[in-house]
Amino acid sequence: MKISKRLKMMKEKQKLQCKSRGNILLLHCFSLLVTVFVVHLFLQWTQNDLDAGLVVNFIFAWHTEKFLISTGVLVMLGLWLWALVGNIRLANALLVLSGGILGMATYEKMLQRNEPVYPSDLKMLTEATFLLEMLNGRTLAALSLVFLLFLAFVLYSLRQAKSKKTVKLGWKSRVLILITTSMALGYAGQFQQEGNLLKKAYDRTAYWIPYSQQMNYYNTGFVAGFLYNLSAAPMELPADYSQEKIDVLKATYQQLADEINTNRTVALPETNVIYIMNESFADPLELVGLDLQTDPIPFTRALMDTSYSGELLSQGYGGGTANIEFEALTGFSMEPFAANITTPYTQFLSSRDNFPSIVSRLEQAGFRTTAIHPYNTTMYKRLENYEALGFDTFLYEDTMANTAKLDTNPYISDAAAYAEITAILKASAEKDFIHLVTMQNHTPYQDKYTAIPSAAETGIVSQSIRNYLQDLQYSDQALAELLATLQEWDEPTIVVFWGDHWPSVFGEELYALNTLQNMHETPLFIYSNTQEVHKDLGVTSPIYFLPEVLELSSSRVTAFEALLMALQEQVPAFEKALYVNGNTGEYVSSREGLSEQARSLLADYDLIQYDTTTGNRYAEANGFYRIAD
Repeated sequence: MKISKRLKMMKEKQKLQCKSRGNILLLHCFSLLVTVFVVHLFLQWTQNDLDAGLVVNFIFAWHTEKFLISTGVLVMLGLWLWALVGNIRLANALLVLSGGILGMATYEKMLQRNEPVYPSDLKMLTEATFLLEMLNGRTLAALSLVFLLFLAFVLYSLRQAKSKKTVKLGWKSRVLILITTSMALGYAGQFQQEGNLLKKAYDRTAYWIPYSQQMNYYNTGFVAGFLYNLSAAPMELPADYSQEKIDVLKATYQQLADEINTNRTVALPETNVIYIMNESFADPLELVGLDLQTDPIPFTRALMDTSYSGELLSQGYGGGTANIEFEALTGFSMEPFAANITTPYTQFLSSRDNFPSIVSRLEQAGFRTTAIHPYNTTMYKRLENYEALGFDTFLYEDTMANTAKLDTNPYISDAAAYAEITAILKASAEKDFIHLVTMQNHTPYQDKYTAIPSAAETGIVSQSIRNYLQDLQYSDQALAELLATLQEWDEPTIVVFWGDHWPSVFGEELYALNTLQNMHETPLFIYSNTQEVHKDLGVTSPIYFLPEVLELSSSRVTAFEALLMALQEQVPAFEKALYVNGNTGEYVSSREGLSEQARSLLADYDLIQYDTTTGNRYAEANGFYRIAD
């Protein structure tokens, strides 16, 4: 009887333990759901400029179904973390940490560039030190708080690891959950693949906006927008793509190239060519609402009156340097790419062994090709990308001979970078193509210099803006010195100079006072040390730089360059949602606002860009990028 009673008591105790274990597991699951919900709210909040009203309306009035689907995706991530680490508190802490950092990064990027965080931006985590330098004190404090909270969670979890209130998942359960959630997350990662069921679930209510990822995230939520921008093919397959079609385009534009070349005196440029993409170089006098009392770029302004000059339509605002660089070096626009292709340098170009470009074009013509970036090699994977584009040499902060900085500016000055250009020209016996991406004018601007123009002198109260104006003054002075040197240089030299994008230093209020077009136009000029020829370029795109250089040097063109020249007449400049109509000179918001001829040329351009970036590269094989014999 005693034994029977003892066994009964043991069974009752086991039942209670099982019930208690089950209750604790339910509590753990509930805590995970709460953490996921809070993190999701935070991501929406930071994306919507900390507007709680927009978040509430998004969840409960406008987009409830999409919010629930996105919450399900985050739950899968939370379960995956729980199975991976085996401790619910640590899993929740990791969710809070990653969500906190991602949310703050979103808020900061929206402030600086009017863009949300993309999956490709996560590759910038290797540049953590550089990113931290760009943050203001408030954001750094918030980031530090998140890390402190995370450490507190970890310490608490370690202390409670042996507590009876903590129930660990058995290894079988952990393996099963890990495998299941890994498969689910992997499938979510194929979001852009045709027939993806997760995307179909969103498609029931989602209105995707390919041309504006800011609006895309706003309409579908952070998680859906992030998934939409996962890697996929650079371009969608055009309906009429085939080798025969590419060969027809080769014949069509080769005939046009032959007509153009009839009046060209040389087969290849007999001049050095220098590209200078100047970081954040813009013209503040063009801004509505900025009562600036001084001209920060008088030399540049005067030069533009006596050279090939105009405005560049920049794809970016507050950033996006690598995309403008990609367009200038390849002749391929960001506009035809799939919406999720936000940074070719990090998403597909670096994996290519070679890629048609002005670099490979001039290298075949006997030029020595040099890239200069006075920073490190990993930013936007430039080392790999410059190799793919065909550069012979890449000079950066550790290999440059001239690395002087101005005052307390942490970046190498324009003057030093320009000294690097002249040193290369002097040491080279061949024709040179030199491509420089400067760093002097890069954000942050607060306390960048100890001596800056005064508020009375400029009419500007903001110290950050006055630091930026000082940047522009230094850039203008350095440019004057460079061109004075080149004017005395005994080799023909052409310089293409442009600002890559506007900085975000002027703030949202001033941005709102100006048109979208104004905030995407930067100064551009093409200078020759042997000719004084003035041409009004109007507003143009970086893809047209090489045809302009070839015209100025009376050099023959390829079929691809003939296509660009024909396209430039009809669409002088274009990016997503910004198209200049060649017939009227006015901006339109879509291709539908262009002429039938313009749309036909863009369709041909799309085919060549698809073939080269995504397709079978027939154009490279049939000589589309080479001068005809």
